[in-house]
Amino acid sequence: MTFTELKERTCSNLEGEVTLSRVNIVLLGAVLLLAGICLGLLAAPVTHGITIGSHNGCNNANNNGNGSGNANDGGSYHSDRAED
Repeated sequence: MTFTELKERTCSNLEGEVTLSRVNIVLLGAVLLLAGICLGLLAAPVTHGITIGSHNGCNNANNNGNGSGNANDGGSYHSDRAED
């Protein structure tokens, strides 16, 4: 099926009166509203950069990227040298 055939079939289906009941209009509006909310929630992290983890100031993991180990292990460990 080509695009022109699809367009012709759609136009032939919409000839004459097309009526929607009030319930159908309300349901369509609710579906569109919920779809917009879902898309907005999915797109929001992308606008600020996606971060996995809480980064709440508790530096007990390798959050800062300098290669240090756990802050509670009594010393830092780097892969190129032994424990401090």
